[in-house]
Amino acid sequence: MTRFRLRFLLQEIDLPQGETLVGRSASCQVTLDDPLVSREHARIRIQGATAMVEDLGSRNGVQLGGKPISGSASLSTGDRIRIGTQELVFLELPISAERPAGGATRQTGFMCHCAACARAYPAELLACPACGGNERIEEDTLTGSTQRDWGLELAAEAVERARVAGVMDDLERVLSHARLGLEQRLAEGRSVERHLIDRIGLAAAEVAVARAEAGWGRWALSIYASLGFAPPPGMSKLLGGLPAAELALLAPAAQRALDSWSSRHGEDDAASQAALAQLLRSAQP
Repeated sequence: MTRFRLRFLLQEIDLPQGETLVGRSASCQVTLDDPLVSREHARIRIQGATAMVEDLGSRNGVQLGGKPISGSASLSTGDRIRIGTQELVFLELPISAERPAGGATRQTGFMCHCAACARAYPAELLACPACGGNERIEEDTLTGSTQRDWGLELAAEAVERARVAGVMDDLERVLSHARLGLEQRLAEGRSVERHLIDRIGLAAAEVAVARAEAGWGRWALSIYASLGFAPPPGMSKLLGGLPAAELALLAPAAQRALDSWSSRHGEDDAASQAALAQLLRSAQP
């Protein structure tokens, strides 16, 4: 009889007959600690020698071999399943195949995070497979204001990939998730690295211009205003391409961003100031 497994990084997880839930919740048989993974994201069903993967209505979907699935799809050995930012490989093995040494095979796939590079990796490994570090970030440390925000970093990376792919519906969906993470962090009074804000802000500007609507642009400018940052010149120039009526709606948020930044930074970063001022002039009737 054939046995089935999922391979994730250096971990292999046995798939028994019946259903295996994959998601962010600890109640799932395979738990992936990834902000782009839904609590119950996907189901893998094994019936005899047949295997299927099913998307459980997740926010970010399931990809099989690089293509999104609709509903469920059949699995064959070597298939790559993309869930959030994580990639799992489906394997079929003869029943006689030996289990990995040291009892690495598990029915749950809990992850931890490396204190050196913040990468997720299987909790049973002694060291991070990415950088070799053996110190782990504790759960309460992950939310501390002095540590890297791995969740927001993953969300920003997903936004960047969606930008490169150029599918606006996908970009807006992933951007909505990043927005929630950013707003929650700021509401809790935690710091956010500037480069993450700029990546998310540029994506918001692209969506605003593609939709010819000011909404995403107003939101991005409000974030900069609340932090006293000047948006990058490229973002202001992008927003200048909005229709005149939408630019008028954008003007109050742009003015607040300029006033907030000027009160804190004076004449620093002249390029950003000039681009934002030009955006305001474009918005004048």
